[in-house]
Formats: sequence, C-alpha cells, structure tokens
Amino acid sequence: MNSPATLPLAALVHPDDEHAMELLLERVARRLQGAGWRVGGLVHRQDRYANGNKRMQLFDLRSDRQFELSQDLGCASRACSLNPQALAQASAVLRQALDDGVDLVVINRFGIVEASGQGFAAEFAAFVEAGTPVLTAVAARHLEDWRRYTGSLHAELAADEVQIEQWCQAQLERRGCASPIP
Repeated sequence: MNSPATLPLAALVHPDDEHAMELLLERVARRLQGAGWRVGGLVHRQDRYANGNKRMQLFDLRSDRQFELSQDLGCASRACSLNPQALAQASAVLRQALDDGVDLVVINRFGIVEASGQGFAAEFAAFVEAGTPVLTAVAARHLEDWRRYTGSLHAELAADEVQIEQWCQAQLERRGCASPIP
C-alpha cells in the first residue's frame, strides 16, 4: 500500500455542508506561496447575493482574478446556478499553471461536474500526467465518484493544516523541487 506522501493527488474530504475546507485550502496555498513555492490554481469562496441566494466565486491563486461561478437566477428558481462560461474561463487559469510548470496546484474541488467528465476533469488528469501534485476538496457525497475517478492515485487528508502541509512538502521533495528560500 502506498503512503499518502507518495500519492500525487490529495483530497480534503469534508461533510457535504462544510465550507471551512475552502478557506483551509486557500490558507495552505497562500502560506506555501509566501514561502516561495510556485503554487497555482483556483480557490473557491462562497457568500450570498442580496436576495439570499448562494453566490460562488473562484479566485486565481497567482493573480487573484475573480470568476463569478454562479448566476443569480432569482429567489424562486430551482435551476442549477452554475455559470458554464465562468467555469470555462477559469479552466484557462489551470491550463496556464500547467504550462508555467507550477510546483503544486490547488483545484478548488472535485464535484458532480467533474465526476461526469466535465468541469475541471481534464485539468486534473493533465496535472497528474505532468507529475504535478494536486490538492483539492471533495464533499462526502462525491467521495465514491472521486475514488472511481482517481483509483489508487489519491490520498484522503483530514482537515488538519499540519497534515496537509506535510503532504505538500513531501510532494515537493518527491518532485525534486529545490527549496525556494536559500
């Protein structure tokens, strides 16, 4: 059995209604960036529109460019509020991070869209193929889809910043990345 430190994908598994994981991913990524590592990708933030509907945004970790991931369809709407155009635009951030050869990438989450082969599914695969470690979040309701998608290539991490940073450090060392700070 592989040690989590040797696996190129790590998922922070969280309860379905938990959103603290998003902040945790961003904190870890920003701390690694502050230490000089080339960390790219997207983080997710969620709040509410004035009418109370859920508002989702993605932020590029390297430029802070914002993508409005949800559409405000009104209070009575029961339709999916995902903005496919913003999702497509945000995918360019991931492709650029891959082209730039980042040390590690954060992809905000693996969800139902990725499980169906859309969303960022191709980007997950491209990073794994390139040998770039991927850190993401997976809600409990999508865990079986994640396991089918990744097979034995992933680690499941607890919401523990020390454990997450240890996984990141092990990945950077495994790839032979030189320490960014002399």
